[in-house]
Amino acid sequence: MSLLQDIRYALRSMRKSPGFTAVAIITLALGIGANTAIFTVVNTVFFNPIPVRNPERLVTLYTIDPGVSVRNFNFLPISLPNGQDIAKEIDAFSGVAIFTRGVNVSMTIDGQPGQYGADAVTANYFDVLGVPAAMGRTFRPEEDSEGSAPVVVLNYGFWERKFGGNRNLVGQNVLLNGQGFTIIGVAPRGFEGPNVLGGPDMWVTMSMHDQLFSGLLKTLFKERRALFFAGVARLKDGVRLEQASQELKVLGSNLEQAFPGANKGRTFLAIPLLQSGINPNLRDALTFAGAMLMTVVGLVLLIACANIANLLLSRAAGRKREISIRLAVGASRSRIIAQLLTEALLLAILGGSLGLLLAVVGRSLLWNFRPPFFANTNVSLPLDHRVLLFNLGIALLTGVFFGLAPALQSSRPDLVSELKERTGAEAAASRRFGLGNLFVMLQVVLSQVALIGAGLFLMSLRNAQETDPGFDTHNLGMITFDVGSLNYEASRVKEFQRRVLEVVQSTPGVQEATLSSSVPLVNGGFGRSVFPEGSDPVAHRNGMFGQVDSISPDYLQTMRIPILRGRGFDSSVREDSPKVVVLNESAAKRFWPNEDTIGKRFKFFGADEWVQVIGVARDSKYNTIGEDPTPYMYLSLLQYPSAAVTVFFRTGPDTKSVLGTLRSRIQELDANLPLTNVWPIGEVFSQALWAPRFAASLLGIFALIAVVLCSVGIYGVVSYSVGQRVREMGVRLALGAQPRDVLLMVLRQSAVTIGIGLAVGLTTAFALAYALARLLSDLLFGIQASEPLVFAGVAMLLALVGLLASYIPARRAAKVDPMVALHYE
Repeated sequence: MSLLQDIRYALRSMRKSPGFTAVAIITLALGIGANTAIFTVVNTVFFNPIPVRNPERLVTLYTIDPGVSVRNFNFLPISLPNGQDIAKEIDAFSGVAIFTRGVNVSMTIDGQPGQYGADAVTANYFDVLGVPAAMGRTFRPEEDSEGSAPVVVLNYGFWERKFGGNRNLVGQNVLLNGQGFTIIGVAPRGFEGPNVLGGPDMWVTMSMHDQLFSGLLKTLFKERRALFFAGVARLKDGVRLEQASQELKVLGSNLEQAFPGANKGRTFLAIPLLQSGINPNLRDALTFAGAMLMTVVGLVLLIACANIANLLLSRAAGRKREISIRLAVGASRSRIIAQLLTEALLLAILGGSLGLLLAVVGRSLLWNFRPPFFANTNVSLPLDHRVLLFNLGIALLTGVFFGLAPALQSSRPDLVSELKERTGAEAAASRRFGLGNLFVMLQVVLSQVALIGAGLFLMSLRNAQETDPGFDTHNLGMITFDVGSLNYEASRVKEFQRRVLEVVQSTPGVQEATLSSSVPLVNGGFGRSVFPEGSDPVAHRNGMFGQVDSISPDYLQTMRIPILRGRGFDSSVREDSPKVVVLNESAAKRFWPNEDTIGKRFKFFGADEWVQVIGVARDSKYNTIGEDPTPYMYLSLLQYPSAAVTVFFRTGPDTKSVLGTLRSRIQELDANLPLTNVWPIGEVFSQALWAPRFAASLLGIFALIAVVLCSVGIYGVVSYSVGQRVREMGVRLALGAQPRDVLLMVLRQSAVTIGIGLAVGLTTAFALAYALARLLSDLLFGIQASEPLVFAGVAMLLALVGLLASYIPARRAAKVDPMVALHYE
């Protein structure tokens, strides 16, 4: 009954103060909505369950190889032969499924050829995961026989998106890579494979690898050292992970002895699927990014709470006489606190409800700015029960947080003073440094931390945008095609690529054109182990890791990558001539430190022929804008052919208009050939900047909200303080003080509060920067986490904002009419 009375009383109070109510609800909605929107992302990435049977019994298999030194990439895929041995030898597993992710396949839908993603899997894939088909069936054991199963299971989202959810599709034939496949089923809604961040458009049996794979994946398909595959295994009932891990360790040792060339130094690791649904190589970075976003929006919410607490303190000042009378006639202090907290919680719930609507809008905006590699993903950001409970929980906690301190203070009035005829303004005014000032300091501290974070990422983005990628991006376009997806024979592949190059070069507006098997900053190049002359290829630790790209002779010239020493590819490099390579500077220094590299030779792992260095080119950016110098090798496309290539072409200023013409002319050569990456190269550079741009934009928006809330909070406290001291100001002016003296007095007192907040904020931010320096260094470009320019600039900005917010009420105080003030109640 008391609760209902408190709720009715709170609603009447809110109706009497619509301005206060609106400001409080909107302020809370901003803070709670921002937190809920970010939590939907965190929830999807970290808490979204993978829809498989008994996921706690599933593990993901990885290779551990200390000899492969790739930064932050310690969990490696497995090879097919090793995976098959694991399936046969490990008694702890009831089943092991092997698959390879991200195989590009060609499929024509409604007359339009397109390139889509497929996972090639062993036939027991769905059985091991415990996933039945939503329609039709999944693969059968006999469909593991070589070349015997041209069948495909579609992803539910892909089926809805591309086939309109046609329920009669099962049993129909489609062309994959120019060969007929039968659609036998559709996977259940929400199933993306044993991973969280999106899955393939379809699943096909690995028995069809000859028709599906191309390039090195096809060549090295059964090579024990080639780490192309993923593995997922189900533990037998009653078997613990420790037993499986021990068996994997023994098997790793046995395979190392049996195949020292391929497995030297390697072992295997099983990680529970519940932990490996996110690639463990990326999990720490994603966890840190999620924690950082939640921290920033948490700061915004705390600032909002401090703001509302100050509003409640100001509002309670006008109710002191009412509360004093209630206490005097017998109301208990706990009853008063309960009533005031009920008002605060009601405000928080209303703010949380509006915040949920803002979160829906914010979620849509966030999803629109998802990274390019998620453009066609089937993953969504659901407002599930966890998100709704989070929204309710944070609203209730927020209500208690901002409502408790004002309630405690308001329930302890000075009864003697408050029950006098006057309102007790002199008593209140005697306290120059009250709870409101502490809330202002808290707002300044939190705003400073948020602004410093945003400032660091904004400077990082500026540095990233000014980074030299090592090649000229001006007036450069690209189109990618893969004739391997149409199962062209090797001779036909070369002829088709030659014709494409001729077509592009003869198109009006094109000045230069070239071919490459890789796209900088998209798929930087395939990694291979190199054994310099004089080292033993069987001795695993003598191998050095580098990325490779097969290019046509004029690639380096077209991309404006200079040769520093030696020469590039010319007419003397033919298909049947000795193999040659152009290294970048990092590869030359890594393979032969302090030696002249030109003329040196090496062998790739698994290859018999020597490759001779004929030139050294300048380093570029191959994988990411912020990467460290990376060993890289340019091979001749004639000597190391690739069915999947990109044609790069340089034009005049209007590259986009030429793109459309080229797309049509290349499509005329084969109407079934899907063309992808039809972009100006600037689009690639822009996509490579997605992460720093997204971080800077998001943190900048939240920091701006924080500053606005902070300035409103400062204004409110100073305005309230001035209102409480009107009579004092009048006395000062009546005794001869100048308006300027009153103005400076108010500003000086505000400056002390803001200055303390800035000092604490700087100390806090420096401590955080020092503690997180290593983690932040991976996210920032060309800037330290303790950049003094950012810290100083933010402190000056907040000081200016705080003084401006204080100036308006201070100016009002300086204009008080002494006669009016002396009669002020």
